[in-house]
Amino acid sequence: MRLLSAAVLLVLASAGLAQAFVQTKFASEEAARQRCPTDMVVWLILPGNSFVIKSDPRYGATQRGAYMCERDAIAAGNRGAH
Repeated sequence: MRLLSAAVLLVLASAGLAQAFVQTKFASEEAARQRCPTDMVVWLILPGNSFVIKSDPRYGATQRGAYMCERDAIAAGNRGAH
């Protein structure tokens, strides 16, 4: 019985770890769009914690950055740049 309990705990723990490593930053706009087809894709400016929308001239144009779903960007503590 202890072995079964340990196995169940191991499965539950590994499921939680897999969920913790969901990719939210992408090298291409299309890859981000596949993750969130109904959400807006934004450009996260790195380093930092701000993002811009597609109409901004910095969208996809800064030296460092990543495409993200807006909801993921906000959930990670990022904010829209002004």
